[in-house]
Amino acid sequence: MALNTLGIIDFPLPIVIGQFLGTLSVLISLIILEKLTHKQFTVNSILQKIQLKKDTRVLFWLVIGSCLLPFLTICGNAIDRLCGWNDSFLIIKPEIFAELGILLIILIPITLLAGLLSSPILEEPGWRGFAVERLHTNYGHVLGSLILGTLWWLWHIPINIANGIEITIFSYLSMIVVSFAIDTIYMMSDRNLLTAMIMHSSLIVQFSYLYYNEASLGRLIISIAVVGYLRYYSQKKILTE
Repeated sequence: MALNTLGIIDFPLPIVIGQFLGTLSVLISLIILEKLTHKQFTVNSILQKIQLKKDTRVLFWLVIGSCLLPFLTICGNAIDRLCGWNDSFLIIKPEIFAELGILLIILIPITLLAGLLSSPILEEPGWRGFAVERLHTNYGHVLGSLILGTLWWLWHIPINIANGIEITIFSYLSMIVVSFAIDTIYMMSDRNLLTAMIMHSSLIVQFSYLYYNEASLGRLIISIAVVGYLRYYSQKKILTE
């Protein structure tokens, strides 16, 4: 898809097919690694990190995971307006609100849950379920998350090019912060993989319905502040226990 978009080859492929193959490749890579390492880990053990039970703590972090990234985007839009970096403050894309209106109350949670069955359920066993803990062990929590976020950004470049998203330093920093956010909430939720999956799915909601300025300085600032505080708080709590 990316090569076709760039005009390097003439082999058009529907974006949805290319995206599915890309997300599926993460799970396939895990299966291959399981065989190559003679089951030093198993895909089944990673999937067992998915916790879905009637527990107050589990439900709390699922709610946080569902809301945090969209909340930061909305706060970023407000900061952009207050600082004069944008002419208006919008929450929902105007064209989406004009078309769907009050139906968004129903469609947003449906999209969040349905989105779990796409890239989140195929990707997160690899990114958070497998990679992040090993990177944290070998390189520390900050550098480990930075490495994972960088790999995550690089891995998404082809689909971003296919979707016409410009590859910039700002887009790199934005994705790094999102990756740090998912890592942090995943660890704070006692490594519940479902929390990481639902945060990933909230990005689908964000890009589908919310007003999203790719170059929002306000979103970057508030995200760094909030995620930085959460990371500091979680690490301090671990040290004092």
